[in-house]
Amino acid sequence: MAHLGADVAAYVDGQLSETAMQAATRHLGTCDECAKAVRQQALLKSRMSTVATPAPPPRLLESLAGLASATPVRETWWERVCRSVPFRAGLVVVGASVAVIVAAYAVGSPDGTTGDTVVPPYDRYAADFSGATTVDASNTISDATMSQLDGSGWPCLATLAGDLRRTSGSYVDHHETVALSYSNGDAKLNLYEQTGVLDHDSLDGFKAAKMGSALVWIRDGVPMLVTWDDDGVVYTIATNADRGRIARAVAELPKGAYRQGPVGRVGDGLSRMTSWVNAA
Repeated sequence: MAHLGADVAAYVDGQLSETAMQAATRHLGTCDECAKAVRQQALLKSRMSTVATPAPPPRLLESLAGLASATPVRETWWERVCRSVPFRAGLVVVGASVAVIVAAYAVGSPDGTTGDTVVPPYDRYAADFSGATTVDASNTISDATMSQLDGSGWPCLATLAGDLRRTSGSYVDHHETVALSYSNGDAKLNLYEQTGVLDHDSLDGFKAAKMGSALVWIRDGVPMLVTWDDDGVVYTIATNADRGRIARAVAELPKGAYRQGPVGRVGDGLSRMTSWVNAA
């Protein structure tokens, strides 16, 4: 079966025929790219369902309630202009635009990411780095599969930071996390990738830091832990490499961008609303 493509939204909404749903379900069991698209679509629709309609200000409701008892007064020219059809039509357009902007701001993420909140098991990652970890052979990821993952938004680069070569890849945490190991014979780096948004409340012992154009959180020690999220994926590094090599590795991976301002958040929200309309 070909990729789901435009049928992703219909699959999430259960709008495909029974035969098509069964075929799509079988396809998702073997296609990580489509499975990721389905997860992201389901997360977006779930987020949209939680957006509440803004309540009008109490003073506005009070003023509207008092209009019926107000004493009629002679209208000025400006008041007559305000009552004109063109003027009122303009207000409708402006009001609709404001409503769209408010909705886009509510839907847009503060940092442009969406997904379930993730708390990576940092202590376990540190322990795995320091000890010998036995990986079940059934969880090992082949080079061919890693190439497919790399092309569908899960970076499985053959090398990092110039001379760190990929030595292994595996699925951990019930196949929810991709774990990759890199080494140059001296420095070692373990990289973990999982779907979701980084839970900032869980970052005890971490400090925010800038690495090039990336905003990351660092916990010093051996190994050093570095974590961030980008586009619905959380990345965590455990390594004994020097900070310069770590910064280069981060630069070669999808970066956690600095938090966007209101304009960026509205733009993010408008993009998501447009995608929902197109998928409907």
